[in-house]
Amino acid sequence: MTLPEAIEFMRPSVVQILVEVRLPPTQIAGGIQMPQRPQQAPLGTGFFVSADGYAITARHVIQAFRNIQTAGNKRLMVGVALPNLENATLTVRGNFTLTECDVIDEDSRHDLALLKLKQNPLKGEVGAFMKVGDKVMDIPRRVATPSTARPQDGEAIAVSGYPFSSTVLVTTSGNLASSWSYETEEVQIPGAPAWFTRPDVADSYLGDIHVNPGNSGGPIYTVAEGKVIGVCVSFDMAPVVYGDGNHEPASTGNRPLYYNSGLANIVPLRYVTELLSKNNLKWEAR
Repeated sequence: MTLPEAIEFMRPSVVQILVEVRLPPTQIAGGIQMPQRPQQAPLGTGFFVSADGYAITARHVIQAFRNIQTAGNKRLMVGVALPNLENATLTVRGNFTLTECDVIDEDSRHDLALLKLKQNPLKGEVGAFMKVGDKVMDIPRRVATPSTARPQDGEAIAVSGYPFSSTVLVTTSGNLASSWSYETEEVQIPGAPAWFTRPDVADSYLGDIHVNPGNSGGPIYTVAEGKVIGVCVSFDMAPVVYGDGNHEPASTGNRPLYYNSGLANIVPLRYVTELLSKNNLKWEAR
């Protein structure tokens, strides 16, 4: 595939993760209770992994939802993008149909969360996008296609998602910097004293690809085949240093300055399939 072809292949699989807040009604003159319009705020990205309405995102996206303090009623929502359309008189873009979801399971070690949509657009439980005459235009949706092989260093990759609260799908591309990266964490052995730990090594990929807040939970996929190799969870930060030859770290108000290094941290696909297997699910692209 070319990059434009890979983006269009992936587009129906990608969703936006949002919080919706319904505030209590306000009282106006005469004691009338005036309901307030629900407010939505994007949190991250996700993608479909099952025709039964399951999606994957990053666990820290769910934690961000839980940390929101509000006087109203908050709900975790999934936004399924409506197709972009344009003709001589009309342009349609940046629109979603929203459905509530439940958090089914979480993998804190690998920063993953499994969601289930309460209305499944993959089985027609979300209404049609538009009807023109007798023609019904459905919302495009598809389970993402997984890659079963370890990707190669240097392979062309892309990430699609909703960074910076974007209402349109944003894709950046680059190459796989390393498929052999890893991260070590000390974990406690069950039944052992708190001080008795062992090193737990988790596989990780590094992408030479630019990602930003809001990309978290989005699919990282190969350009050649449009197959998902992992989940975008973060990017490495690099310190800002003075260019006077000493490379002294720069700071402001005693706070060090950092910038996006351009290296993205990717959770390998196998941890997604393990989370699905734990919940008796199998990733089957259709």
